[in-house]
Amino acid sequence: MIKRKSSVATNRRTSRNNMQKRRADIFKQLTDIAVLVYRPKLFFMVMCGLLVVVAYQQLNIKTVLPISSVKIEGEFKYLNKDQLREQALPVVDGGFFSVDLVAVRDALVKLPWVEDVSVRRQWPDQLLVRVMEKQPVVFWGENAVLSSKGELFSPGQTLSERLPRMNGPQGLHSTMFKELARMQAWLLETGLYIQEMKLDARRSWTLIMENGIELRLGRNNMYERLQRFASVYRNNFQSETRKIEHIDMRYTNGFAVAWKEA
Repeated sequence: MIKRKSSVATNRRTSRNNMQKRRADIFKQLTDIAVLVYRPKLFFMVMCGLLVVVAYQQLNIKTVLPISSVKIEGEFKYLNKDQLREQALPVVDGGFFSVDLVAVRDALVKLPWVEDVSVRRQWPDQLLVRVMEKQPVVFWGENAVLSSKGELFSPGQTLSERLPRMNGPQGLHSTMFKELARMQAWLLETGLYIQEMKLDARRSWTLIMENGIELRLGRNNMYERLQRFASVYRNNFQSETRKIEHIDMRYTNGFAVAWKEA
């Protein structure tokens, strides 16, 4: 009885071993088939990768679609499109994809009359450059100009425009520019327009109007004095036929008027 049970167990172990061996053989056959199937694809992928690397090393990206023209856009009174194009061309280095747009912009925005620049590509071989020109609004000193954005620059040419002029200590152009707008607003009801604004070393303010009147405001309470002048001028001097040389508002409770000789 014992011998029979031992024989059955032995047969079962042999059967399991044979089954495991068959499974291993099947798995090996499947693996060999998979290798045969995917090996050509793997080889193809490797070769494609190598070709890409070689092509990238041999290809000069700067030669792909080289830029053939630069188009300048904008409305200009002081700038010249041909001169702007000549300024930009030396830094237009490379092809459509590699050209440095920032370098092109920097080459133009440093010019005195240039307010702002935008550069973009236009397929397949052109650059479009949009240039905004500065608008002069005030003369500063003898040779400088302030733009509509309050930027001080040297125009490099004589301007024929009749613009207000400011004279003052170096570095105070922004402060005076703001004061010019503020003071002119106070004078609108008088019909007077400031032609020149002066600020001396003692920080004393003087305004010269387009009609030649010189208004002396001094250092302190200049807005109060300006308001008082506007009221006095409108009520007493607006219809005056005689020529006023200057009006001195540097008095606590009054003012002094100097008349031009007939």
